[in-house]
Amino acid sequence: MIKNLLLAALLSVPAAAQEGDATLAMVAGHVTFGGGSATRYKAKGGEPLLYGDSVRTGPGAVAQVLLKDRGAVLIHENTFFVLSGSPRRTLLDFARGEFLIGLKKKLDKGMSFKVRTPAAVAAVRGTLFWGKTDKDKTTTYAGFGHRIEVTAKGKTVAVEAGQTLTVPFGQPPSDASSHDIPLSYMERFHVNGSLQGLEALADLPKKE
Repeated sequence: MIKNLLLAALLSVPAAAQEGDATLAMVAGHVTFGGGSATRYKAKGGEPLLYGDSVRTGPGAVAQVLLKDRGAVLIHENTFFVLSGSPRRTLLDFARGEFLIGLKKKLDKGMSFKVRTPAAVAAVRGTLFWGKTDKDKTTTYAGFGHRIEVTAKGKTVAVEAGQTLTVPFGQPPSDASSHDIPLSYMERFHVNGSLQGLEALADLPKKE
């Protein structure tokens, strides 16, 4: 009986009290997180996240998730994503919203890091990129450093630094084309002036 009570108490402890796979490092505005249950917790910053946990930002809110020593995921308002997979095969599953993702180093052999939206899947090695999936489920990506590969409907398109593409829901990706998004756009993701060091990963081609 006592053992069962202790087990029930342990299972009811929120992720903030457990060792995490990632950290909800900084937040501004109304941000919640939770696991597979319907229970959600209001984030204050510093809470650990486990694989299977989700993060949701409200209107005007920003959240910054640290992936241990690998990089960070910064999410803007009205965004919802699930941290899925494992340390070797990580999947960020975005149902909606806007995000900025940076990996500080290339993945080791056999590892994968993917971002999934309703319209496409992006495979990442080590890079800095922005993405958004809107109310129509259309996904847009823009590269700020190195390369990502975006796949939908059997077509894969590489997006280099300085390039962008769009994936309408249910259709293959467009061809990549040049973008003129300034690095200052990243400031919309800052919390107390911090971008978790992602600005150092920018490597846009020099304009002639």
